[in-house]
Amino acid sequence: MQTLDAQTLIVVLLLNMAALAVAVPAIMSGRPLSRAARCAQGSLVLQTLGWSCLALSRDGAPLDAPLSVLAMAGLSSGTAMLWESVRGWLGPRPGRRLMWSLAVALPLGYALSWGHYPVRVGWSNGLLALQLLLVCALVLRPTPDHGRGWRWLMAVSLGALAAVSLWRGAMGAFFTADYPSFRTPHPAMLTFGLVANLAVPLNAVALLVAWREEAERALHTLARTDPLTKLLNRRALEQAAGALIAQARRHGDPLCLLLIDLDGFKTINDRHGHAAGDRALRLVADALAGTLRPGDLAGRWGGEEFCVLLARSGAEAGTAFDARLRSAVAARSADALSFPLDFSTGLSVLEDE
Repeated sequence: MQTLDAQTLIVVLLLNMAALAVAVPAIMSGRPLSRAARCAQGSLVLQTLGWSCLALSRDGAPLDAPLSVLAMAGLSSGTAMLWESVRGWLGPRPGRRLMWSLAVALPLGYALSWGHYPVRVGWSNGLLALQLLLVCALVLRPTPDHGRGWRWLMAVSLGALAAVSLWRGAMGAFFTADYPSFRTPHPAMLTFGLVANLAVPLNAVALLVAWREEAERALHTLARTDPLTKLLNRRALEQAAGALIAQARRHGDPLCLLLIDLDGFKTINDRHGHAAGDRALRLVADALAGTLRPGDLAGRWGGEEFCVLLARSGAEAGTAFDARLRSAVAARSADALSFPLDFSTGLSVLEDE
C-alpha cells in the first residue's frame, strides 16, 4: 500500500481550498453580504492562492523563493481576513493591530531569512500559529448573543492547526536534520497535512453557520423594525410593551405612555411632497432615539403617529420627556427641513393600584 507523502497532502488540501473558495460564495449568494461575510470569502480566496503558490514551489527552482514568499503572504493575510470576518460577526474586539502586524511580519521575515532554513521555518510556522490562536481567542471570548456551536467548531479546528504548525516549526528550527525540507515525509508534516485537510472544511462549515446566524438575526430585526424610521414597528412595540407593563405591575412601578402625532402632516405631504414627509418622520424618529433612556420603548404606531413608553416614570417625567423631544425636533428641523415641524402629545400613566 502506498504511504502518504507531503506533496499529495498539499495537493488534496489545495483542491479542498479551491472547492470551498467556489462553494462558499455560491451558498452565500442571493442576498446582500455584510462586511464579515465578504471577509470570510476573501479569507478562503487568499488561503487558496497561498496554498497554490506553495504547491507550485520546488526546492532549488528559480521561482522557489518568490512563490514561497507569496504563499506565506496569502496564508497570513487570509488568516487576518478570517479574524476580520469573526470580528464582524461578534462585534468589536481588541487585537486588530497585532493581527495585521503579524500578517505583514510573517512573509517579510520569511523573505529576509530565506537563506536560513531553520529561521524561516520557525518564524513562519510560529507566527502563523500565533495568528490562528488569536482567532481562537476571539471566538472563545464570551458572547452570549451568538451561538456557541460554530465558535467551538472553529476554535477546535484552528487550535489543532496551530498546534501542528508549532510542532512543524519546532522541528524545522531545532531539529533541522530530521526535517530538512517542507516536503520531507516527517510525522510533523504528515500530521499537519492531515489536520489541515480536516480543519479547512470544518472551519468553512463554521463560517457558513455564522453567516446563517447573521442572516437569521437580520431577518428577525427586519420583522420587528419599521423600514422608514428604524424604530420598532407596531407589532414589535405591542409585544415589548406587554412585557414592560407586566413588569411595572409586578413591581408596582409607574409607567408613562405618550402618543405623539405630527401636526399638519397631510399638509406637509401636499405642499412639500412625500419625500419631505418621510424626512420629517425620520427626523422625529432620530430625535426620539436620542432622547430615550435605556429601558424605554419607542415605535412607529402608524402613519405619522409614534408611541413611547417610559419605564418607572410618572406624569412629571413624561412632561419633561415631551419638552426635551420638542426642543430636539425644533433644533433639528431648522437645519434639516425647509418648514417648521411640531407635534401633539397625549399622555397617560399606569400607576400602582
